Amino acid sequence: MDNNNINIEEIMAQIKQEIRDKNLTPDMLSFEDVPYKKSVQVSGGASVGAADEALKYLNTHYYIQPYKELKGNPIKVFFKKVIRKLVKFYVEPVVFEQDDFNANTVTVLNTLRGAAESGASDEINGRIETLELAHKELLLRLDKLERENAELREQLGKQDEQ
Repeated sequence: MDNNNINIEEIMAQIKQEIRDKNLTPDMLSFEDVPYKKSVQVSGGASVGAADEALKYLNTHYYIQPYKELKGNPIKVFFKKVIRKLVKFYVEPVVFEQDDFNANTVTVLNTLRGAAESGASDEINGRIETLELAHKELLLRLDKLERENAELREQLGKQDEQ
């Protein structure tokens, strides 16, 4: 695109006219007032399967390489290696700390996933047992009520005959 074809004054005039048309004042908005959505990287939706996939990825990719492989012009590669040697004392400790943090985070996430899985199944099993007992009790009460209903109908039928 050629910079000679862009008329900045014209663009600014259009923006100012649009502001006047909408009756906007400088005190109306701040950056905090502007709505925006943070992009969350969720692949496959928020589900247990998606969480398992993300956890699997974290388990295999928590280690960060401090340096990438150098390719290209041998002279550039040489100078890049020299620069690496000069900044090694600064870069490597930060990367190793990040690796330790990542490893511990993955360990905690694996532990939480396991605890949630076992705790959820124990809770569900307990609720199933409670519901089964309640179901049996309701069946017994229903059977008893049906018998009482039959007896009452029988007594009502005898009274109608008299």
